[in-house]
Amino acid sequence: MDAALQVDRDTLMALAGQARLLSNPPGQIPPGALAGERVSRQQGRGLNFDSLRRYQPGDDVRLIDWQATARLRSPWIRLYNEERERPVFLIVDQRLDMYFSTRGQTKSVAAANIAGLLAWRSWHDGDRIGSVVFSDTEFSLQKCRAPTRNLHAVLDDVLHYNQALPQRYPTEAPASVTLTSVIQRAMPLIPAGSWVAVLSDFHDLDATGEALLAALRRRCEISAFVTLDDLHLRLPTHGDLAARYQGHDAAFSLSPQLKEEIQQSITSRLARLENRLTRLGVRVNQIVVTQDLIKQLQKGV
Repeated sequence: MDAALQVDRDTLMALAGQARLLSNPPGQIPPGALAGERVSRQQGRGLNFDSLRRYQPGDDVRLIDWQATARLRSPWIRLYNEERERPVFLIVDQRLDMYFSTRGQTKSVAAANIAGLLAWRSWHDGDRIGSVVFSDTEFSLQKCRAPTRNLHAVLDDVLHYNQALPQRYPTEAPASVTLTSVIQRAMPLIPAGSWVAVLSDFHDLDATGEALLAALRRRCEISAFVTLDDLHLRLPTHGDLAARYQGHDAAFSLSPQLKEEIQQSITSRLARLENRLTRLGVRVNQIVVTQDLIKQLQKGV
């Protein structure tokens, strides 16, 4: 089995140790970072101060900590204790559009490995975990449960959908499952106060999907892990290229001008996607599949 094309159970199980290198939950400064206190996982709007988090669009400006903001030179808000845990919910895209790379691992493998790392991080933290893993034609939902009960169910779903991709790839069956439809089906199962991680290339994010994410953001924290191949940054100046997508074939010759146009087009598309998600209050992490996942997650998570 080529580890660049699909994951196996041993790989997902081996991520347990690497997951300890990640911080959780994302985007927060624990009290000890500024005041020498111990970190707590308690979240919410109770009376007891818990931790600091970067300000995101949509946050209540009354929660801004002006002392931390002045010290760190960017807006930070105060979080307060209410709930004794923070559930984690993973939305993992394993559609055919994710089965792509020009070198190294495919986007689908990168998403599967990140899902495994985040699932094991929840195990170490004792946070309830749930998930929805989906292909072009079906999906599997797991309600948020204790990691001792749910970890293997989540990993099994990731493994099943990831390993199905090589067999499905040549046929390219018509897609009936969209990112929007998956978010809509998952929302009732996501507890308030959860951290939601969306692992996808977001190629079909539409206005309805944005509205659903905005509604979800009002009661949860959301991080988007936008998986991408960096071919557009590595194109040669000259040469012939061939491409196939959804049954359509194309061949063309590169020129310096065409190379620049391709780079600008893809860079602009990624920037627009990041702006769209950021406006919704979603924390955006661009994951380049050819680079070390742990190092990228340490910067973004």
